[in-house]
Amino acid sequence: MVPRRLKLLPMIFIVLSFVIAPFALTGQTRGNISFEDDFETGTGKWDFHNPGKFRIIDSGDPAHGKVLSMDSGGPATYALIRGSDGWTNIRVEGEVFFPFFYHHYLGFIYNLNVTGKRIDFGSIFLLGPWGDDFVPYYQKYNSYQENPPEGFLGNVVLVNPHRDSNASRLLYSEYWVTLKGKDAVKPGEWHRFKAEVFGPVCHFYVDDMKTPKVTYDLFEYSSGRVGFKPRFVGSETRLDNIRVTSIKELSYTGPPLPAGRHYEREKLLTQWDVIGPFSRRMKDIEADGYLPEKSYPYNNGEKKWRPFEADARGCVLSGQVTEMYSGEWSAYFHTELRSETEKEVTLHFSSTNGLNIWLNNTFLRLVGGQFTVWPDFRTNPEHQAVKFKVTLKPGVNHLLVMVKGGRYGGDGFYASCE
Repeated sequence: MVPRRLKLLPMIFIVLSFVIAPFALTGQTRGNISFEDDFETGTGKWDFHNPGKFRIIDSGDPAHGKVLSMDSGGPATYALIRGSDGWTNIRVEGEVFFPFFYHHYLGFIYNLNVTGKRIDFGSIFLLGPWGDDFVPYYQKYNSYQENPPEGFLGNVVLVNPHRDSNASRLLYSEYWVTLKGKDAVKPGEWHRFKAEVFGPVCHFYVDDMKTPKVTYDLFEYSSGRVGFKPRFVGSETRLDNIRVTSIKELSYTGPPLPAGRHYEREKLLTQWDVIGPFSRRMKDIEADGYLPEKSYPYNNGEKKWRPFEADARGCVLSGQVTEMYSGEWSAYFHTELRSETEKEVTLHFSSTNGLNIWLNNTFLRLVGGQFTVWPDFRTNPEHQAVKFKVTLKPGVNHLLVMVKGGRYGGDGFYASCE
């Protein structure tokens, strides 16, 4: 894993320098329309990162003419609308075509921001096809391409914000939406999509332009660049007739989608302090525990503790601190557990990352990372987390957690004390 990341570092730094460069809007602005492109006149309205993966091609369809072809190309392959810096409160519409029945994918990018050497952006993607049993269909590509079995025309819509260009979909499993039957997005056909972005909120539509498949309101940025990305690996995706218009409100006002999401944030540990990120274990911090006034020398500077709050679900998004490609993959989190008397309690942890845990400066244990995390980890046996008993002393108890991050799919954890 580490060698692959190190090989990616030069490419990532090149991408960062390209993203940071300022650009002027070249598309025409007319009324409320901020941007539109049917790709008949080239690619001058776009900034491509890993540009060899993007081409203007003849679709062979008179109704579409020339279209944008996107090939899979690793973690930093983006097509961003030139001049979309700071865009907010917009509707993005377009059409998508998957020519092959193999790992097709459309990633919508919004509210992309560059901070130092980090790239963070919101993203919702359309992926497919999937079967009910998640058979790796790509192993049977030839037969499925000609005669896909019943049940394999489903697709997945999933929330997938990227933090330091690291996909975070494993932290958002409750947003998984499967499109089947008449709702399926079939290869070889053009399908409509729409995204309405209002501040940090994104509603994502596929074919049905009245009811979104997903309503997501948990991303930390409220404005930024807009664009698209293909999958890390997979087959070609084509885009046409992209249009962006300003909006004054979201058109959908119904209940959150997908239905059934329920959070009990008040029962979780949500108020934390953090120090990091680091590329190595910090023995001084592990020995000291939580000393909020102390500074720790690190490389050519110093690090101090700062407040950190879990998101609206109660998930500690450690990926907001840890980095994916710099080698600074770890951070320390601290919270207080108060007790009037000495008593035994149960700690629960559901984490995509390995965690080292201390209580009152005493090392407790290592908690292994899970493939994915769920917000109902306390109550759903199918999503059960790691739990163990500890004894609290009267007064304030200090819980210290070291996150070993940099895991593809997202860094984050849930924690509770019962």
